[in-house]
Amino acid sequence: MKKIIFIFSLLIAFAACESKSKDGQREITVDSLKASIQEMDDSLNMMMEEAIKSPNYTMNKVAYHEAINRNKDFYARFPENDFAEIAIGKVAGLYLQLNVEQEAVKWRDTLLNKYPNTQDKVGLLELQMNYYDLNEYDPEKIRHYANRLLAIENLPAERREQYKYRLKHIDKTFDELIELRMSESEEMVKTEKPM
Repeated sequence: MKKIIFIFSLLIAFAACESKSKDGQREITVDSLKASIQEMDDSLNMMMEEAIKSPNYTMNKVAYHEAINRNKDFYARFPENDFAEIAIGKVAGLYLQLNVEQEAVKWRDTLLNKYPNTQDKVGLLELQMNYYDLNEYDPEKIRHYANRLLAIENLPAERREQYKYRLKHIDKTFDELIELRMSESEEMVKTEKPM
């Protein structure tokens, strides 16, 4: 309970400290929004540390949604600012932590489309491809993300082969693909000759 009171105290303190413009309305700036996002990041980190210490601790989902809303607000107000890319990534990551997969997928797509050269491009494309492979089988989406991955020049050869293999067997669900891999492995073992 003390943690929840502390978090809400932070939220109240932030609201009280926001600057006011000449007409009495609160002035929202890049710096003020970034500071509010950092406050939520700090609160979530504290809650995560507490959860690690205490197995019975339950995370406050209200804090997650507040962090999501602050990052969305930043992106909506300052989409051309460099921090907007980070804010979108945080929204996608927070939804993933909350297990709201469809929203996480939507925001990962926003990040990939708005910032096609984002730093985490490979990981994001893989998450998208895996979502449509495991959660909501959609061969066209799998093909889309696999082709985007294959278009990356510095992709490791092993990963490149995995994506090509997936495209070759796009007609198979993930479970069917696992079965195919297992049968291929068994076949390879049978055909190998002992030394």
